[in-house]
Amino acid sequence: MSVSKPASHIETGSNGHTDEPLGQQNNAIRWLQKQVLRQSAALPRVFSGLREWETYRAGLRERLPHIIGVPDFPPLGECRVRARLAVGDDVVLERVDVRVDDDYGIPAFVFLPKNPPGRPMPALLWNPGWPEDKWKPAYQGFAVRMARQGFVVLILDHAPFGETSDFEHKHGRGMTLLMGMGDVIGVSQLALRAAEAMRCGEYLRSRSDVDPRRVAISGLCQGGMDTWLTAALEEGFCAAAPLCAATTFTIHMAEMASYYANADASPFPFGILKVCDIEHLHAAIAPRPLLVRANLPDQWWPVSGFAQVESFTRSIYRLYDAEDRVDFRAEVHEHNLTGPFADALEQFLLRYV
Repeated sequence: MSVSKPASHIETGSNGHTDEPLGQQNNAIRWLQKQVLRQSAALPRVFSGLREWETYRAGLRERLPHIIGVPDFPPLGECRVRARLAVGDDVVLERVDVRVDDDYGIPAFVFLPKNPPGRPMPALLWNPGWPEDKWKPAYQGFAVRMARQGFVVLILDHAPFGETSDFEHKHGRGMTLLMGMGDVIGVSQLALRAAEAMRCGEYLRSRSDVDPRRVAISGLCQGGMDTWLTAALEEGFCAAAPLCAATTFTIHMAEMASYYANADASPFPFGILKVCDIEHLHAAIAPRPLLVRANLPDQWWPVSGFAQVESFTRSIYRLYDAEDRVDFRAEVHEHNLTGPFADALEQFLLRYV
């Protein structure tokens, strides 16, 4: 006599391990999580020496822009200064359109000393987060703070935020249109942001009042993602400081999905795990100075991923004998460029840029 198995029975697979309950076999999210884990496990994370790492990094820089869709912009043309005005007694603000092509200029604020020192100055490119723009008071306040110390600071509007689109709900309708149109032509949203950051870095290096060897990049949250992606692909930035943006895509999908889901899919470039994860991109900045900060209240950046990023990045910096240029730390603070984040970034810029 045959006896049917109860619905709750857990099958034992041919590998001897207990499989998941049958109900999980109807879960598309769980199925995709397993694909993420398998693809992540295939990525190299142990390098025998500097030559092996740099060979991998060269391949990353060659392949990744094509996979995630970093667009190629035309050569930098003339960038229009719409306005120039005094900020307080000692800082000047320029409203600049950083030229992409005839149809688009990236809206930006550039803060600089009213009385420049008479020699090319260091500069900082600041990337706002999602769904922020150049009007955020904390970002402008920090730009003024650094301009008073002799820096040129550019804050850009990343599409679709700020002046880059005319929708009231830019994080909803604007983001949907941006990502939809980008997807059908092969340009992921984070790849577009990286291209915008590269173009603004190129603009800063073209200015006669900026020392092209001393242009750093920083940003918070999705602006931090812009920072580690752009600095990994672009050697033109002398130092990088991604804030509140460190975990791994693997942990995002395998761990965080059990308790939290992001508001949209914009932080996830298509196909990136075919080449690397976030820890590889931090490491690809080596041996340039790197400041990384986590904010513990940000549950969307799991701390286990942060630990993996730090461990792997330090291992690569050690290959360059440059671990002293890496600074990882977590804080308990607001999600903003204030307090310990602003203080750490200021000290980092004054030391290395």
